[in-house]
Amino acid sequence: MLYHYTNLQGLLGILSGKSIWASHCEYLNDSSEYRQAIRFAKAFSGNIFMEDDYLAAFGWTVRDALEKMQVHDVYVSSFSEKKDLLSQWRGYCPQGGGICIGFDKIAIQKFCDSKGYHLSKCLYSHSEQEKIISQLLDECFSNFPKPLISRSEYEARDTKGQVDHELGYRALVTLGDGKELADTAVNKFTNEINDLAPRVKNFGFHEEAEWRIVAPNPESKIEFRTGSSHLIPYIQLPVFDGEKSPIIEIIVGPNPNPQRCISSIEKLIKSFNLGKVEINESQIPFSSW
Repeated sequence: MLYHYTNLQGLLGILSGKSIWASHCEYLNDSSEYRQAIRFAKAFSGNIFMEDDYLAAFGWTVRDALEKMQVHDVYVSSFSEKKDLLSQWRGYCPQGGGICIGFDKIAIQKFCDSKGYHLSKCLYSHSEQEKIISQLLDECFSNFPKPLISRSEYEARDTKGQVDHELGYRALVTLGDGKELADTAVNKFTNEINDLAPRVKNFGFHEEAEWRIVAPNPESKIEFRTGSSHLIPYIQLPVFDGEKSPIIEIIVGPNPNPQRCISSIEKLIKSFNLGKVEINESQIPFSSW
């Protein structure tokens, strides 16, 4: 099960359109986090360039590619592993009108597979984020043209000889016979960073246990909705498989009249012929009205 927190209008929209919305990542509340993976990668490659003269050409080539890379046009839709979570009611739902929709994870995964999208769990641990990026960088180097001399041979050279190596290595991978291989390795690395970036989040949000549908460079029609101070581009994700609903459960959040809300949702479910959907009331004793 994956849970999507929204409001009553959001529930109506999902059922009416048989879709959920995926917003452009640059317009999310935590949009700066999308750049965090790219910042880590730049820092790692920059350190190689600045601190390891023997491999400076590799560090410079990767850092230069990251500076010039085309960031994917990414749309995301968010879910949580956890249902009836107080921080979600507070952060993503209106006072007294929150709804938590439980989706069949297998159905969501099947939809993503059919569209070439990714269903991924967010990464919150700083050390885990750095470890993954470091592993990707190591893999990049394993496919990158190697220096023409060993490190011990480099260290045995005088200053002029070391500078000659650095200049020669850079010429090899940027202009010479190693350029094609270098470009292939670095392009693969930047694509992997682009794919990783939407999954990276600040540890302060770890309680949310978020999963995301990540739709890079979608071909779907781009639509717009109003935010508090700007427009938000979004696409619709038709997650309903024909007439079959992926919704298994609906939880009514803290509400001044939960039984009336539950009764109205039961009628809504029946009107859309969704079959059996479990409807429950939040167990959190929280009042915000």
